[in-house]
Amino acid sequence: MDLAALRRVGIPGLVVVFAVALVIRPLLVFVSTVGDKFTTNEKLFVSFVGPRGIIPASVATLFAVELNNVASELRTEAANASGDEATRLLAEAATLTSQAEILLGTVFLVIFATALFEGGLARYIAEKLDVIPMRLIIVGGGKVGRALAERLEDRGENVVIIEQDEQVVERGRNAGYTVEIGDGTDTDVLRSAGAENAKTVIAATGDDDVNLLVSQLASSKFGVDRVIARANNPDNVEAFEDLGVRTISSAMATAWAIDNQIERPAIAHWMTDVGRVGDVQEVAVTNPDLVGKSVREIGPMLPEACLIALVSGEDHTTAEVPTADYVVKEGDMVTLLGRRESVREGMQLVDGG
Repeated sequence: MDLAALRRVGIPGLVVVFAVALVIRPLLVFVSTVGDKFTTNEKLFVSFVGPRGIIPASVATLFAVELNNVASELRTEAANASGDEATRLLAEAATLTSQAEILLGTVFLVIFATALFEGGLARYIAEKLDVIPMRLIIVGGGKVGRALAERLEDRGENVVIIEQDEQVVERGRNAGYTVEIGDGTDTDVLRSAGAENAKTVIAATGDDDVNLLVSQLASSKFGVDRVIARANNPDNVEAFEDLGVRTISSAMATAWAIDNQIERPAIAHWMTDVGRVGDVQEVAVTNPDLVGKSVREIGPMLPEACLIALVSGEDHTTAEVPTADYVVKEGDMVTLLGRRESVREGMQLVDGG
């Protein structure tokens, strides 16, 4: 395509760009997502920065080639004609050539404008519309970090791993994980990984000093609501908990796992395979249709093979097995247990998603 064609489309071409970007695409997105669970802001975001360009460019190029072929045939006919007939054929050929250039110019102007402005401003548009997905950051891409990432991603979490060992980074990326290379104790690395928009940060390295510093930064620097740390040395658990960090002691976790295999082998096996056939999820009650109803009333509303196992109140620190008469309040944390697909459907019911 002759780049000069972009200039030839002029003001009418710019009108088309604005019409496509601000009217036609948003209209198509809203129509095509009727009945889906996208919010209005999410639909607007897709309207502005969704993938585009390849198909219209291909189709426009095809039509332009055909128009130029016809124009070429007309010029050949004009060479064998004379007088007014030759003039008419040449005029038609020139018109077709001009139309082909305008078609290509308009299409590529739309592509360039949307890619440059909407694509380049995607992050700011997402921030303005508040549609940036909350992230879950795992600092430490070793065996523990990757195993955890696998389970969390299987549950639909937006997981980012931070790791500074290049070989570990390569293994993680080859396995399909999003891995940010760098030192997890560096605020710039944490920010690049999305700590400012993280709902949870997990410090899972084999170094307690690193885990402690990551926990401090996540809490104080980025204000992350939930910080969880791995304590490799049981003696360091108190130091983590003094910071208000939820702490998992590697030694205690191993002891619990062994005890479960001895005393509760069936549930231990089922819990180990969570994500394959079964699932356990905790979700806040935000659906107004459930607020004020008892567990007995909610039970039949849940999908088959899904049940309410635990409920915690507003403080979310203590949970209990609810009686059938327990009345669910807005903000209660409900633990759903059951088959994987049923639990996912139950979560959508509970949070009104």
